Amino acid sequence: MVVDHQIIVAIVPRVIIQMVVDHRIKFSNFVLLMYSFYFNKMRKPLHLTIILFILGIQLYGQQPLDTLYLKNGSIVYGTLRVSSKNIYTIRTTDKFYFSFSADEVDRFVSREKYKPDRGRPEGIGFTMESGFIIGSAEHAYPTLPSITPRITYTINNIHSMSLGSGFEVYDEIMLPLFAEYKVNFSKKPVTAFSYLKGGGLFFLKSDENDSYYSRDFKTGWTAGTGIGLSWPLGKYESYVQGGYRHSYMKSITNYKDQGAYQWTNIQYFNRFEISWGFKF
Repeated sequence: MVVDHQIIVAIVPRVIIQMVVDHRIKFSNFVLLMYSFYFNKMRKPLHLTIILFILGIQLYGQQPLDTLYLKNGSIVYGTLRVSSKNIYTIRTTDKFYFSFSADEVDRFVSREKYKPDRGRPEGIGFTMESGFIIGSAEHAYPTLPSITPRITYTINNIHSMSLGSGFEVYDEIMLPLFAEYKVNFSKKPVTAFSYLKGGGLFFLKSDENDSYYSRDFKTGWTAGTGIGLSWPLGKYESYVQGGYRHSYMKSITNYKDQGAYQWTNIQYFNRFEISWGFKF
């Protein structure tokens, strides 16, 4: 049986996200599942971008749940409607109502205990970002996807430095190695920020050499700046940003036949960059 690729894209992320909402898997395990799902099944940057965006919407709207621990070992999540010495009535996430006598309940844990700190993580953290570099081009696609995970260090909820890599698609799939500085405009949970980043671009393919020509791929570079908006995602942080991105790539081709000559190919990309990510 052949399963349509679009069905996989639509169903699998929702199943995993629902497991997070129902407390059946931890958030850290969720990240690993989605990362594995992308690299082993999808292998398309657009799909991961969509998945990450859906994740943010789902988790940002996620509310903590009341929890009933029953003496038979069952656990019921939902919203407690009635609580007395004799009975507990709870409405589940599926909007079903269940009532249990006090003798059936081992303990009750209020949702207040699960309310996350609405703060921005300080110190060392991990950021997962994906997005697009958009603009006109003579030899490249107008929309170029990118996925750039990074290690981040945040000071006083204001300043942060990141070191990252990943891949960006130009004429070829490139490996960026870059540093980014970000400054928040305030310490409030929801705040605007500005960023500045730059680094090298490395071809993933090796130099070419045969009896007709040889091609040497040189290290390129990229730099960008812009503004964005960040908001709390439980005890994590989510953000969207956009700005200007400049990139430079170069390759040198030496032709070996009669009338041998050298051809240098230099490409400049001046584009609008938009990306979305989360930090934990």
